[in-house]
Amino acid sequence: MTVKYPESLRDYSWTFRFGLGQLQFLILLLAMLLFLVSTKVHSSENEPPIYWRSIVYFYPDDRIVGEDELKLAFKDFDFVSEFPEKTENNTPLYTYEVIKNFDESYPVPDMSYLAYFGRGVTKAEAESIQGSKLAVVIDAMFPISTAIKNVYGLNNAVFRFANQEHGLIWDSETRELFSPIAWKEKRISSWDKSGFPVIEDQIVIHAYQAGEGVRAITLGMSKFGLPDIVVDKFSWSLNGEVGSVINVVAQSIFEGTEVTDSFIRVDIDKLRDGEFKTRVKNSLKENAVQRIDVGYREGKWESGDPNNYLIELTFDHIEGSSLSEKQSNFVHALFGWEDDIAYVRHNQLIKEASKRAREKLPSLKKDFNEGLAPGEYIQLKAPFDTDDEGVEWMWVEVLAWSNSEIKGLLKNEPYFIESLRAGMEVSINQDDVFDYIRTDANGNREGNETGELIQKYQVR
Repeated sequence: MTVKYPESLRDYSWTFRFGLGQLQFLILLLAMLLFLVSTKVHSSENEPPIYWRSIVYFYPDDRIVGEDELKLAFKDFDFVSEFPEKTENNTPLYTYEVIKNFDESYPVPDMSYLAYFGRGVTKAEAESIQGSKLAVVIDAMFPISTAIKNVYGLNNAVFRFANQEHGLIWDSETRELFSPIAWKEKRISSWDKSGFPVIEDQIVIHAYQAGEGVRAITLGMSKFGLPDIVVDKFSWSLNGEVGSVINVVAQSIFEGTEVTDSFIRVDIDKLRDGEFKTRVKNSLKENAVQRIDVGYREGKWESGDPNNYLIELTFDHIEGSSLSEKQSNFVHALFGWEDDIAYVRHNQLIKEASKRAREKLPSLKKDFNEGLAPGEYIQLKAPFDTDDEGVEWMWVEVLAWSNSEIKGLLKNEPYFIESLRAGMEVSINQDDVFDYIRTDANGNREGNETGELIQKYQVR
């Protein structure tokens, strides 16, 4: 799941995370992969442990927490009063604390936060829990080589306890608040019969405006002892595709894909058979290559990021004259693309629809320059001269709009202009704009009235 939200919410990260230790980056990444995919028996002596936390909030709070029920739910984990420096004999450990009056240490997420990060939580539940003064903090520790088994076990244990005691579950890694039913659907039901999860159901992707571009980052990979993944400086219109890239890379890393000191191999055909692979395969276009290397480097930590190692995906090796073009080319290569061209004469109905769209440009310009909502973007259709002295109309995502000059990213793959490619930064004039599309954070679209007419009257 990719969540688009205001940057002001980035600092709602009061949760803690134990560090993995300052190991050399590539060695750590390769060791993580080895621990997860190897079938050999490992000693836990030199393994970095994984620390895991959930909080169960209760409302109303005039009740007694069923500690016996909690211990029964966690029967597969050894209780300790405090964690040792390392686990012994691969034994998973847990501890818990019943807390009250925790406004400063573990504050309940407020209503505005839950609007983005509440999962299956009703408005009544979200309002009721604001006054909660009772919670149970549950911490667990286990060796990295047992991550798959123990994350699944912890997910089930927390569900059993919260469901029986009627609490709401806070995931400290992904910073989401779940109802027990939503927790079961996302954190438990997506594991296959052989005990492997769909990683995108165990993590969340945060996407937010960062400077002139959008930055996306995963939260939750550390549950499996893996680095969180960053993609930086892309446009909002590419957000869905970037989320898909991150999810495929995360699943590939988890399943033990080939990793060098510069590249991660993405091979959709080699993913484990199951619901995730089927869904990805069904979304591909005919020209998808399905197998491609993505570059990576150690990510730069920013305020609000998870306290975990980060890798940033890079596209320097991909053809293109700019980062946005390289990103588009990578997405189109991996997943394929299709871009139909329509031949049409602009009849009176199309011209009138275009006139209505053009009349809205001043208000669109005003809204853009005052600041769109997170995840919202505007595309404008403009003419480009073709190599055969014709005109090709294509969509441009607006990046800057000053007076009548508009700068943006070309969103179509040209048919008749050899020098242009999708993702290139181009300049257009407001006077030449033919239509617009305004897309909100939920993918709802306004505009493109001419598009329906063009489809109706195109020359076939």
